[in-house]
Amino acid sequence: MSMGAPQQKESIPATDHGGDSVDEVRRVDVVVVGSGVSGSAAAMTAARRGATVALLEKQAAFGGSAALSAGMFWTAPSVEAYRKRIPLGNVELGSRLVADYEDALAELRAAGLRVANEPKRDIMTFGIGYSTDIHGILAWCRDQIVAAGGEATTGAVVTGLVRNGCAITGVLVRTTDGRRIRYEAAAVVLASGGFQGDRAELTRSIGPNADRLVPRSNPGSVGDGLRLARAAGTGGTTAMSTFYGHLLPYPLPRFETEHYLPYSQYYSGSTVLVNLEGKRFADETDGDELLNQAVTFQPEARGILIFDEFVRSTEVLDEPFPGLGSIDRLGIAIEAGAQHAVAQTLPELVNLVAGWGVDRDQLARTLDRYTEVAGQGGGTADGVTVSASARAPQDGPFYALMVQPSITFTFGGVRTNARGEALDYDGAAVPGLFAAGADIGGLSNYGYAGGLAPGYITGRWAGTSAAERAASLVRNESYAVVGADGRGTERNAQ
Repeated sequence: MSMGAPQQKESIPATDHGGDSVDEVRRVDVVVVGSGVSGSAAAMTAARRGATVALLEKQAAFGGSAALSAGMFWTAPSVEAYRKRIPLGNVELGSRLVADYEDALAELRAAGLRVANEPKRDIMTFGIGYSTDIHGILAWCRDQIVAAGGEATTGAVVTGLVRNGCAITGVLVRTTDGRRIRYEAAAVVLASGGFQGDRAELTRSIGPNADRLVPRSNPGSVGDGLRLARAAGTGGTTAMSTFYGHLLPYPLPRFETEHYLPYSQYYSGSTVLVNLEGKRFADETDGDELLNQAVTFQPEARGILIFDEFVRSTEVLDEPFPGLGSIDRLGIAIEAGAQHAVAQTLPELVNLVAGWGVDRDQLARTLDRYTEVAGQGGGTADGVTVSASARAPQDGPFYALMVQPSITFTFGGVRTNARGEALDYDGAAVPGLFAAGADIGGLSNYGYAGGLAPGYITGRWAGTSAAERAASLVRNESYAVVGADGRGTERNAQ
């Protein structure tokens, strides 16, 4: 590919890199910011379409939050299912996501990557997906980038975008050893993983108690993509106040990466969930990822799961995704120091929970009313839906567990179309700027359309469009950065 001679450029923002004064200039076709599944897919896709790509990761290791996941590659099975579960979602994005799902799976299988033969259904109550080797996917993407003459670099913090007029023409980077590099490119893809690590933005977007959310994510996703996009003039999206996460035990003296999956209380949809006032506030059968959001806005951002031995001996121990194995999530929570209670009868359990400061009479009324309505086949209890599939606690012993919400990634972000192009407030594409994964907004909105599959698929959209833009520009000089042997590099920027 070839580009036209670069014109005078200005940097945005210019607060941490001293304008355009840099130690090195590198020229590529496409820069991708972030190496999670969406960034890796975007970079791989662009590289396979002939673009020379720089995949830039700010952390010391590649993979972002995707590398911490269970590897379940899932989403809505149909547009109708998407609309039903995510009625506030961006249907343009949702429709293409569903349409591209099978092709994305075929691409992974064709590459020789592990994808389960049989799907798991009713994921998060409605989705369909396959267990995959996420680490294999991420490594394969990097291999494709390097084989095409590009680079995959860690320790590279993108501090600003470079532009020529209204077009984005590169990025400014600060390495961990303090060097400043300007990457000049035809296209930039933002895939930094959301803004869940930015407490101030969470509070502005989500509201009260957002600062209590426990991060269940890689520490590098602090809103870099959103800030860069805003500086480039992109418009806002829906879903800024919604997010994905799972309920965790409370309190937790420590919460490390290895705790993300075993501490998640996936079975909460089969419990009675009350707040610290002893009142229900959501239909429990909505599922844990929606209950997690609902708990955020309750007093002190806490809830209490109440359930019986039937749930304890079945769903608490169930394998939520193939390959995770059966584990005792309640036992793990208790061992971690979570507040809990066990009693042979429900009234005894109510008395124990009352010792935590919960109103005894209110809690008893809540449970009585829930049991009554569930026994009638569902309806409403104290103004809150009781599903027709609800099952009241009835088999002793009975259990109570204090829980708190977490956040894995945000649902709002950069406004894009289904080509991955970043859009301004009028809906026009910002030339040269693209976004993918958790950096885009509105694909999920309160309801959750999946993580790995939407990330990979939207990454493919952005990578394809970025490569097409690079190919369409007539340049007078090469923007490829290659190693001495004509191949690319995987490096640490230090």
